[in-house]
Amino acid sequence: MRLMEARLRLKSPAIVTQRRVEKGFVKVMDCIPGSTLRGAILTALFRGGRLSQADLRREAEEPSLLASPAYPIVSGVKSVPATPFMFRCRRCGSTIDATRESVERLQREEGLEPPLLHDGCGEPLKPLYGSLLARARDGRVRGFRATSVAIGKDRGSAMREMLFDYEAIAEGTEFWAWILAPDWLQAGSMEVAVGRGQSRGFGWAELKLEPAPQQPQLSQGAFVALSPLAPLKRLEWGGSTLSLTKVFGRTTSFQAGWDYVRGFRPIVELARRGSIALARASGEAAPLQVGLPVKAGDSWLTGVNALLPIDEYYRLLGG
Repeated sequence: MRLMEARLRLKSPAIVTQRRVEKGFVKVMDCIPGSTLRGAILTALFRGGRLSQADLRREAEEPSLLASPAYPIVSGVKSVPATPFMFRCRRCGSTIDATRESVERLQREEGLEPPLLHDGCGEPLKPLYGSLLARARDGRVRGFRATSVAIGKDRGSAMREMLFDYEAIAEGTEFWAWILAPDWLQAGSMEVAVGRGQSRGFGWAELKLEPAPQQPQLSQGAFVALSPLAPLKRLEWGGSTLSLTKVFGRTTSFQAGWDYVRGFRPIVELARRGSIALARASGEAAPLQVGLPVKAGDSWLTGVNALLPIDEYYRLLGG
C-alpha cells in the first residue's frame, strides 16, 4: 500500500450535486466525495480491462483502494474544511480563528467561550464551520445551472415535456485529494468520470497521481476531520487504530456513495467535516489521512474518518 496525492482537473462540467428533484439535479457540491472519487478510479480501471468483475466484488467486500474527499484548489492553494471555531466578520470580512485556544480548553476539560463579536468592528461573527477555506479565502467551486431536453432512445430526437434541469461544477475546476492504493495502481495520469450524465459527456476528468510524503507515526492529541466522521469509540483498519475520546462538532445525515455491487446508498449519521476530535492514534498515518472505512450493515463506508493532526492541518491550511 502506498499513499499518493491526487490532482483532478475537470475536462467537462461535472454533475455532482446534493439533491435530486423531479426534473433534475440541484445544489452543486463543493467537493468530490471520497467514495465518488474511489468509484471513479475503480470504474476507469474496470473499463480499461485492468480490473475484473471479481476484483470489483472483492473491493466491495473488503476495500483496498481508499480516497479522501477531493477539495478544490483555489489560485494554486489547497482548500480544507473550517473548524467549529473559525468565524468571519460580517462587516469587514476578516477571518477569526479561535481553534487552538478552544482545543486547549477542551483538552483541559474547561468550558468553551467562542467569540460572538469581532473585537475590531463590534459586529456579529458568521460561523465558518464546515465551509472550505484556502488560506483566508473561500474555497468555493464555480458552478452553473442549465436546462436541456431529454432525448428519446428510439428516435434519437427531443422528447416533449421532458426538460432536464441540472447544476454542475464548471469545466477546468481542479481538486486535490489523497489516495491510498494497492500495488496494482501506479503513479501517473488516467482519465476518469465523476458524477452523473457521463453518457452525455459530463464529468470527464484527468487524474494525476504522484507519491505523497509519508507522515510520522501517530500519537495522542487533537485532530481535524477532513471528511465526515463516524463518532465511534474505536476505529481500526490497515494497521492504524484510532480511539476517540471526544468529538466536537454537529452530526448530520450523510448519504454514502453508491454500492455498485449491492445497488443502494447507505444513509448514516456522521459528524460534519471540520469537526475536532481528541483521540489516541497508533500505527501508520497514511490510512488515517484518506479515512478509515467502517461497516454500515453489509456495506463499507469509504471517504469518511479522514483525520489530520492539528499541526499538520495548519501546515496544509497555510498553503
